[in-house]
Amino acid sequence: MFNAEAIKELAQAQAITAAADTIDAKADSVVALPNDFGLHDLEKYLLTRRRARGTMNTGVIADFASYAAKHAEPGACVFVDQKEMAATAVLNLGEPEQPGHADNLAIFRAKATAAYAALVNVTGGRHLTQQAVAEFLEDWAPIIGCSRDGESITVPKAVAAVRKITIEGLRRMENSEQQLSASRSAFEKIEATSTEPLPTSIQMTAEPYIGLSERNFTLRLGIITGDKAPTITLRIVNAEKHAEEMAAELATVVNGAIGSAMQVVVGTYKAVS
Repeated sequence: MFNAEAIKELAQAQAITAAADTIDAKADSVVALPNDFGLHDLEKYLLTRRRARGTMNTGVIADFASYAAKHAEPGACVFVDQKEMAATAVLNLGEPEQPGHADNLAIFRAKATAAYAALVNVTGGRHLTQQAVAEFLEDWAPIIGCSRDGESITVPKAVAAVRKITIEGLRRMENSEQQLSASRSAFEKIEATSTEPLPTSIQMTAEPYIGLSERNFTLRLGIITGDKAPTITLRIVNAEKHAEEMAAELATVVNGAIGSAMQVVVGTYKAVS
C-alpha cells in the first residue's frame, strides 16, 4: 500500500519526467508542476554557456560597429533611437521563422562634446544670473560671436554689458477732468539697460556629439525684470530642427559604420517576455 507521502513523491517524479520530455521535445505547450518546486539553472557548471547573452555599452562608434558585426547572428538588426541619440544592435533578434531571445545587445550612445553640454546647460528656459551668462561667454569665447540688430559685438564687450545690466523704472500718472467725467490712468515702464551694447543674438559653432559635423547654433538673449536682480534666459533658435537633423546624421553615421553587416533602422525595439 502506498501512503500519502509516497503518492505525492510519485506524482512529483512523474511531473518532473513530463517536464523534461516537454523541454527536450521543444513543444509549444505547458506542463503542470507542484508549487513547491524550485528552478535551478545548471549552466554555470557547464564548460561553456548555452548561448551568448548580455549587453555591451560604448560611446565609440568604431568599437560598437566592430563588436556588433563580429557577434551578430542571422536576423540581427540595429535600431537607432533619434530621441536618445543612441543605437542598439539586437544581435540575437533572429528571423520570423526562428525568432531569437533578443537579449544579446550592443549599445552605442553618442557622447556630447563639452561645448554642446555647456550650451544645453544654459538653455531651455532656465533663469540665469548675470554671472552665469558672463562666465559662459568667457569660457567659450573662441567659438562664440555676438551681435545686436545685425551689428557685431566683441565677446569682451558683450560680457561687460551682461555684467552691468541695471533695471530702470518709470511711472507716469495722467488725469483728465471734464465737466461731466473724470479719468485717471497709470503707466509703468520697467526697462533693462547697460552701459555697454547688450547682445540680442549669440552664435556658437560647435560639434554637438563626437563624430557629428559642426553646427552653428543661434541663441536669443532675453531679460526677466523684477524687484530683485534681473535674470537672463538663453534660447536656441529652431532647437527642434537641430535635434531632427542631428538624429538623421547619427543614423547615417551608424549605417556607414555597420555597413552590410546587418540592417539599420530608425526606431526602438523592446522584447516581450
